[in-house]
Amino acid sequence: NTSKRGITLDIETAAGQETFKKLVETADFVIESFPPGYLDKLGLGYSALEKVNPDVIMVSITPFGQTGPYKDYKAPDIVAWAMGGQMYPWGNADRPPVRISHHSQAHLQASGQAAVGAMLALNHRQMTGNGQHVDVSIQGSVVWVTYGTTASWDMMKLIQQREARRPGATVTTTRMWPCKDGHVIWFFTSGVQSGVKRANRNLAFINLMDEEGMTDDFLREVDWDTFDLTETSQETVNRMEEPAGKFFMAHTKAELLEGAVKYHFMLYPVSTTKDILESVQLAARKFWVEVEHPELGTTITYPGAFTKASELSPRISRRAPLIGEHNQEIYEKELSISRQTDGYPVKLNKKSRGVSLEKRPLAGIVVADFTRAVAGPVTTKTLSDHGAEVIKIEGKTKFDGHRMASPFKDNIPGINRAGDFNQDSTGKLSVALNLATPKGVEVAKKFVAQADVVVENFAGGVMKRMGLGYEELKKIKPDIIMLSACMQGQTGPHAAHPGLGFHLTALSGFSNITGWPDRQPLDLGPHTDFIAPHFNLLAILAAIDYRRRTGKGQYIDISQYENGIHFMAPIILDYVVNQRIANRMGNRHSDAAPHGAYRCHGEDRWCAIAVFTDEEWQSFSKVIGDPRLTTNLKFSTLLARKENEDELDSLVEEWTINRSAEEVMNLLQAAGVAAGVVQTGEDLLEHDPQLKHRQFFQELDHPEIGKHYARCPAFTLSKSSCEVQRAPLLGEHNEYLLKETLGMSDEEIAELVIEGVVE
Repeated sequence: NTSKRGITLDIETAAGQETFKKLVETADFVIESFPPGYLDKLGLGYSALEKVNPDVIMVSITPFGQTGPYKDYKAPDIVAWAMGGQMYPWGNADRPPVRISHHSQAHLQASGQAAVGAMLALNHRQMTGNGQHVDVSIQGSVVWVTYGTTASWDMMKLIQQREARRPGATVTTTRMWPCKDGHVIWFFTSGVQSGVKRANRNLAFINLMDEEGMTDDFLREVDWDTFDLTETSQETVNRMEEPAGKFFMAHTKAELLEGAVKYHFMLYPVSTTKDILESVQLAARKFWVEVEHPELGTTITYPGAFTKASELSPRISRRAPLIGEHNQEIYEKELSISRQTDGYPVKLNKKSRGVSLEKRPLAGIVVADFTRAVAGPVTTKTLSDHGAEVIKIEGKTKFDGHRMASPFKDNIPGINRAGDFNQDSTGKLSVALNLATPKGVEVAKKFVAQADVVVENFAGGVMKRMGLGYEELKKIKPDIIMLSACMQGQTGPHAAHPGLGFHLTALSGFSNITGWPDRQPLDLGPHTDFIAPHFNLLAILAAIDYRRRTGKGQYIDISQYENGIHFMAPIILDYVVNQRIANRMGNRHSDAAPHGAYRCHGEDRWCAIAVFTDEEWQSFSKVIGDPRLTTNLKFSTLLARKENEDELDSLVEEWTINRSAEEVMNLLQAAGVAAGVVQTGEDLLEHDPQLKHRQFFQELDHPEIGKHYARCPAFTLSKSSCEVQRAPLLGEHNEYLLKETLGMSDEEIAELVIEGVVE
């Protein structure tokens, strides 16, 4: 709640409602998270506020959205995580599915979706003069975080399992390794990705081991030029991993990271909150901000801006408000005064408004997309789904590696057959250029000259070395907006350190707080790849708005590491203030019991249940009807239930095991108790009535893989449209883009093909 002012207001009274409407008269946004229908009953819903201020953008964040069969269901974090499909694949095969411990990641994901929806609505208002209602579903926000869950079912009719091999893998390799003071993420690899031999990473690691005399003869004798994990036995993998494990146990996380940076291979520590505060990379980028708390007589270190921008970066302008701190300032001094904004009118001048028939909020915006893998393509997908023309620039020699990441349609690999790629790159145009050639770079610059925005997520400094850095592109298009969103930003000692989403998830602290306290941290996959797009999009949309007002483009340097830390902020602040290092808690919650995933009837079927209040406990006890719960003093209070939680969980599971997960959910939700099916990819795509009601998955027709599904945003816009179209084949739009966008002749195009520039 930094940078906000705070007032107290009772909106359930007539006087409070009138005061609220007076606030809305001059507001650009109203953001609320009451249960659906609550504000409507008070006469403060969107239909009423729109009459007070036609320009207002109202953002409503609720567990399942404003309408649909589950709209009144409760969804604290564990239930939203379960219903969104993000819980089922996580954890150990011999234990229940597990969530990320501590504060609610589901609600943070929804906040990111809400902010992006609000900015899209603002962009639409600038074009049309119309405000609108943004309806955000927390469940839908969580579905967006899933990686491979829906694609595995859609492509291969497979349900992701806890601790299972990824489709197509023939051996199991270790990724989470214990070391002297914790754990690190690293693994042996093989094959070619985007034209680069991945076995070179193995050699770099072995060179580090060799430097300290810890490489054995077996590793030295492996022919890394021909090494292929898909043709290697599990026995060989185990023998390779034996000396690696000994090497890790002889070193600390910091020593191993230093070696990985030196030798340029993908190893990252599983960070604690203490490690994050001590990061040399964050210190070099001056990430941390000191915020004064005079009422506490101290200054507290906070995570800083989520981006660094060449024009204006976001900043913390004040600490969070005390209750009612600004009542006098706002009620007495401001409510009777018309707001004046320095620099520009926030709303369009009514006399100068044009009427636009185009309902897509980003119509007319052109994006040159150099992104790869997940975080970048998900960012540009949102832009294309909302009307921007996104030109994906890649090549057949160095293509987006996600094109060759399983699951594939019918388990048949192919450059256009990957399920996640086709979900995450909808609506884009594809041109295949060889950017390793000077002419390929020159053609890419011609696309930049036609663009409003350039987005890339290569490692720090790569675009500059290719001749496509911001200073060079600004010469071509002075008002260009360029966003670089790499692992750790463009500056600092670790800027060029290579890695993937699951490495960053470990570095940002999520792995360390996920799993069971008596077991090692969990490898969460590329979790941070679904945090970064929120920040990328906010920065891009704000920069578009800024350019509309000032005529200026800008360069935006985003560190996905810093983005992830914002979703860790509460427990980082807990360490700063109280020196407590957050650890894994399984599914436990300090303020709720029961709180967990409970086994239900059927194979590996589970239901998440969360009981917070005494009222919910009474309702829960009535539904179960077990006298051991209702009459035993061991369970009469929250404190007592926490002290006897193992026994409580056993009694709850005695009840759930004889019922389907759906029955457990519906019985408890009808009684006002939060519960939700721990859903699989099949559940999400085939069975969930709420997602069907919101038309969350759109069926698309693809020339190679046929019918398949892609996700829509977790928010709906009442007056703007979102149009999801299939992802492109590699180089599918070469001729169209070169002819229609760049105006090239057939002869010029033929020459570029002959020279290997256009692939």
